[in-house]
Amino acid sequence: MRVVYLRPRFHHLRAVYAPRGSPQREGVHRVLKELADEQHPLPAPQDDEALRTPHETIWARRVPGTDLVLTYSILPMMIEVHTVRPDWEGARLTRP
Repeated sequence: MRVVYLRPRFHHLRAVYAPRGSPQREGVHRVLKELADEQHPLPAPQDDEALRTPHETIWARRVPGTDLVLTYSILPMMIEVHTVRPDWEGARLTRP
């Protein structure tokens, strides 16, 4: 089991884009479970590099069944979840 840290901004955006009881919330919950499960490699083949800096890489994962994208980074001791938001940049994240 991996440690998954949810940033405060993630909590705020989840309340906006994936409110309790919504199908979006269930999809976000499934993605969080996958991130925590060591049986799933990170980054997954379907994840896209959203941002690279000299200090970290932020990955984007689509939330299945929704128009949402969850962003995260892989740190030495944990997975840090940054945001969940609509896929505004869908063209950039679309695989050929």
